[in-house]
Amino acid sequence: MAQPTDLTPETHRRALVDHVGANGRVEDLSDVHLSIFRPGEGTLLVTFESLAAIRARRGGRPWSASLAQTRNVATLTIAGMGKTWFRDQALFDYFDEMTDDGVFDEYDTVIFAGGGMGGYGAAAFSVAAPGSVVFLAQPYATLDRDIAPWETRFGSARSLAFGPRYGNAADMIDAAARVYVVTDPYQQLDAMHASLFRGAHVTRLPAPHGGPDLWLQLQSMHVLDQLVTSAGDGTLTPLRFARIWRARRSDPVWLGHVLRKLEGLNRPLLTATWAAAMLNREDSPSVRRRLKAALVQLAEDGHEVPRGLQPKAVGRSDRMQMAGE
Repeated sequence: MAQPTDLTPETHRRALVDHVGANGRVEDLSDVHLSIFRPGEGTLLVTFESLAAIRARRGGRPWSASLAQTRNVATLTIAGMGKTWFRDQALFDYFDEMTDDGVFDEYDTVIFAGGGMGGYGAAAFSVAAPGSVVFLAQPYATLDRDIAPWETRFGSARSLAFGPRYGNAADMIDAAARVYVVTDPYQQLDAMHASLFRGAHVTRLPAPHGGPDLWLQLQSMHVLDQLVTSAGDGTLTPLRFARIWRARRSDPVWLGHVLRKLEGLNRPLLTATWAAAMLNREDSPSVRRRLKAALVQLAEDGHEVPRGLQPKAVGRSDRMQMAGE
């Protein structure tokens, strides 16, 4: 997870300049967007993030920095200042110029990647590099009311024009070689957006209970680099994704998502079983409280508590304590 930093806008700018090196570029495209280019070889990875998220990350570097260092891929990060949805004429012109100048043709592989609003940007601008690979986590297709009238979120962006250029991201992927769409099927509106990304070249990768910020979840599980790399070399099959996604079993955030859903379903036995399994991995006061509440509810309902879920001794006390006491 990103951790708060004490970087000011000025010190952050210097950190970005240091990151891209002497041959890189940090360029203001407009008042609300900047590009961060770090040279590399063979592969160009194009990502879309908010500048605030980049600044909050350790070292103030784009998410792609680790791949730039370990695999020497070239990286281009488009950073938005606020919830811009990357709707900016200056940004349109920037990608037009890259296409006209043949910049994308200089690389063996071009990967566009992003999640959420960044997933919208990655898909929408992938049309600038036909034959590219697109990796999307929880992507939004558009906020155009004629196409997605069911989208009730993002009220501040409703005044933005999602067209005519680089508009409907679900249409902009037609020229891509391969598209990977990772979505939590239990996030209903996100799943509806994902359903708009269609084609024989689209591979759907379900990530159940990944939560409302799937891109960040994949980062916290330390699997995002592996997924994007596999997408780039064409080895990211549904089976491979399922194996990588198994990392969720030891991720406290994902386990917490499931625990809260079980509570919401009013399933005290399942809640208690899940909470007890979590406590076997790592002690947590909040999980102990949930276990206690589920056990109390089971007792009140007249159900016998399974032996494996019986409260354990806590601390040095000689008496038995309910979890959460």
